[in-house]
Amino acid sequence: MGQALVFVETSVLRTRVGHGGLRQLRTGGLIGAAFDHWDSRAGDPNLHTHVVVANRARGVDGVWRSIDGATVHQAAVAVSELYDALLTDEVARRLPVSWSWRDRGESRNLALELDGLPDALLAAFSTRSRAIAAAQASWAASFRSGAGRAPSRVETTQARERLTRATRPAKTVRSLRDLLAEWANRARGLTGLDPVDLAAAALAGAYGRPLHAHDVGVQVRSELVAAAIVDASTRRSVWSTWNLAASVLRTSQHLPMASATDRFTLTDQLLAQAVEGCIRLDVPVPDRPVRRGEEKYTTAELLGAERLLLDAATPTGSRRLRVPLDPRVSASVAGLGADQAGAVTAVAESLAGLDVLVGPAGSGKTTTLATLAAIWPEHRLGQVIALAPSATAADVLGTAIGVRTETTAKWLHESVGPGAVARAHALRTPGYAGEAPLTVRARVDQLAGEQERWRLHRNDLLIVDEASLADTRTLAHLAGQAAAAGAKILLVGDPMQRGAIDAGGAFAMLANRGPTAQLASLRRFAHPWEARAVLALRHGSTTAIDDYARRKRIQVGTHDNLLDRVADATATALTSGQQVIAQTVDTSTAVELNARIHARLRAEGLVGDISVTLADGLPAGVGDRVVTRRNDRHLTYGRDRWVRNGTLWHVTATHPDGSLHVTDADGAATRLPAAYVAAHVELGYATTTARSQGLTVDLTHNLVAPGTAREDLYVAMSRGRHANHLYLATTTPGTECLPGEQLPSPQEVLSQILATTRLETSATDTWDR
Repeated sequence: MGQALVFVETSVLRTRVGHGGLRQLRTGGLIGAAFDHWDSRAGDPNLHTHVVVANRARGVDGVWRSIDGATVHQAAVAVSELYDALLTDEVARRLPVSWSWRDRGESRNLALELDGLPDALLAAFSTRSRAIAAAQASWAASFRSGAGRAPSRVETTQARERLTRATRPAKTVRSLRDLLAEWANRARGLTGLDPVDLAAAALAGAYGRPLHAHDVGVQVRSELVAAAIVDASTRRSVWSTWNLAASVLRTSQHLPMASATDRFTLTDQLLAQAVEGCIRLDVPVPDRPVRRGEEKYTTAELLGAERLLLDAATPTGSRRLRVPLDPRVSASVAGLGADQAGAVTAVAESLAGLDVLVGPAGSGKTTTLATLAAIWPEHRLGQVIALAPSATAADVLGTAIGVRTETTAKWLHESVGPGAVARAHALRTPGYAGEAPLTVRARVDQLAGEQERWRLHRNDLLIVDEASLADTRTLAHLAGQAAAAGAKILLVGDPMQRGAIDAGGAFAMLANRGPTAQLASLRRFAHPWEARAVLALRHGSTTAIDDYARRKRIQVGTHDNLLDRVADATATALTSGQQVIAQTVDTSTAVELNARIHARLRAEGLVGDISVTLADGLPAGVGDRVVTRRNDRHLTYGRDRWVRNGTLWHVTATHPDGSLHVTDADGAATRLPAAYVAAHVELGYATTTARSQGLTVDLTHNLVAPGTAREDLYVAMSRGRHANHLYLATTTPGTECLPGEQLPSPQEVLSQILATTRLETSATDTWDR
């Protein structure tokens, strides 16, 4: 702890001076108080230290000023990684132990843990972690439904922080003597071994030779640096020195260093080498100094991917993709709005291999795409294929515009990923010794035909819906396929809605640089004022707050009180037959809302008493609305339909074995097996904005709290045709208010939300700034 704090004092802690506080100044150190805690809130062993740091430091000029909190915030992850590495080093020097990497779950970093302790014992003493992990698993399932992919490490980290607060039990103070006695008894009961014997098993290793910085050879350094750059570039398109330092520490933690000085030296040297392997994007300006550690970097590979997209969006002068709009086509466009017709014309007559269609929420993008999809084959061009972020979104889009649709992940998997690789391997060895030639030929034809389904051809149109959710590498792969085939790719979406977390920003880059087909009029909303308010939210204008407040669309209260209000309003709307959805940012709140809405419907007699337990731990009876959270092409029903991730169902029957009879929105029925229900079905009244992007209903009730980003609020408040209601909690669950601290006003919370965006900027845009 002391060594990590020394690093903070020397390398992180700064104060600000000069005009506008632009220049940073070193300080004489920090003032803080450290508190050692030996247990978690669940009563498990968890030795840790809290350090409360005073927000005042004396600069090297002798003047006391506030700490530059921005730099501390930016460096927090790197300091955490450094602390873990220093702790590992210290334990390895003092004790005969060995270490191994352990998987901590989906989208989380591997953890370096001590060998010799049984997994069952670790699990038993991780009650708090299991509670958080259970909430995280439910959140991850919801995320996959909305995004059509697994969440990234960054998304998982942000969600885990929220879930940690939301699931936090009250703190119970107990003496260390009592805790040690309880832990010993729990360990004996679980393993049959005395704690002394368990400790001996962990200490059965050998004292290793710790390394000095100069012991780490050139080859090892090169491998560590390469891994660090991959780690950083997978997480984002642009990263800071602090981000890169965290990646360097992750990849080198397993090396046991002889001292803190050796750890600092090795980290500095690897970081300097990693910086050399990156491209700096921000050019230092004398009157605009960069805060320490906030230099911006990327890689040539990411810049190359962005350049490929920009080149594809540049008109080539070739007319091979051009569609002249004859009178017959003009007639089909005539039923559109002026901006929709203009967008269809712009894309159809474009000379570029890549086009961008931008439309705010509710602007009629799907209707525009349906017309374009109808026009394309009428001119004897190629086929139209559409990609969407999730299977349910792809299904809805395909029905709406009348073309074949797939998920983006499925297309890449089958066209160039493992699916294509498996078919290529099978084509190399299509038959067995003695097998009939006709059988082999049939198998070859089948494999070739299957691969042909996943190929683009000249003059095809590939539509990528909700393109803001696709990361840069995905878009570059798709654009590369289109260019190689002589096809056109059309990226459709809104750069102001939720974006990709993994190395994103490319769609916004293309949309902002143009040429871009634009939809301007909002057609979804019944009230013109609401359309104007949604556009104001989109741009972060606080005038939207006044618009909603004047129409009584904003309610303020405590988090628990607002849960009841949202549940009451949603249940009331459901009983009147309206299409309604409750929305929030985090899954734990969505689960709680689902539980309360279910209870109200059951009390009204609209849901049966006999129920089946779902994957979220909640009951579902006849009359409930549920959602499936996993694609399963083996669960077929109706005519060529299968169970998709994100589909809403109405429960028509429950069965003693835990299975459910359900019907979808079209009335098609199927039976969901008990194992699938227990693992992949949840109540479907409330959801998160990660899943709801692209959804349209009659009415929404939206619970938000401090920390919400503008794009989440914009997505939530633009789903309903007739009304969208905002419920503002001025605090988040688990927030502890210090004595004398005043809570922010509702206006302040909403203004902060509108000023907060987590949308990523591309490397090219960062370079050009």
